[in-house]
Amino acid sequence: AESYMKEAKKHINESMDRAYEGYGSMDEAMVQVAGSKKPAGAQVLATVIIDYLADNLLMPSNANKKKITEEIKQLIVKSTF
Repeated sequence: AESYMKEAKKHINESMDRAYEGYGSMDEAMVQVAGSKKPAGAQVLATVIIDYLADNLLMPSNANKKKITEEIKQLIVKSTF
């Protein structure tokens, strides 16, 4: 189980790195989405997702960004270990 968890975390980190590399002027970033910092990390990640959707016109301009960001944050908190 420990090796599975290590491999899963590796894939999550690689996926987040790829997402950040493709996001604007950010070359590298790390977000902690586990432990005591989980809500803050989830908030950062949710904000990045919302900004990406808005910047690429994948979300209506009149969408309630605050509400959607909170929903995505809660999804991340519930879906990560």
